[in-house]
Formats: sequence, C-alpha cells, structure tokens
Amino acid sequence: MKRDNIRELPLYPEQRDCARPTTEQILRLFSLAERHQLMHGGKTVEVFDVEFTDLQRQVLALLGVSGDAFRLPR
Repeated sequence: MKRDNIRELPLYPEQRDCARPTTEQILRLFSLAERHQLMHGGKTVEVFDVEFTDLQRQVLALLGVSGDAFRLPR
C-alpha cells in the first residue's frame, strides 16, 4: 500500500477503511471466492471461475498475485 501511495482500503466490516490490514482481514476478503466445476460422467463439462470484486483484484495486485492463480489451466 505504501509503495502505491494507498493510505487505506475498505477491509473492515461494512467496508470501513483500514490503514494497516492484517492477514485475517485479507483472508476474510477472499473467504467467499469460489470456483465450481460442473461434472457429468466423471468429466468436466464446464468450469465457473472466480468472479473477483474490484477490491479483491486491487489486493491481489498489491500482493503481486495474478488472478490466473485461481483458474485451471485450459
């Protein structure tokens, strides 16, 4: 955050701003992110990838993690 001149992020409940996020707050932000696979006969029919919010994408970028890390290779 300091590197990108970001003073606060809305990571507290009710999207209140937070100047010094903890690991718990970051993990909570991603706690509902899910990827689903539709299977039929033991084979994958369709994959529903994670739909990240703008805030989740921003935090991933700050951490240097690509959103592709959450997707299956195709």
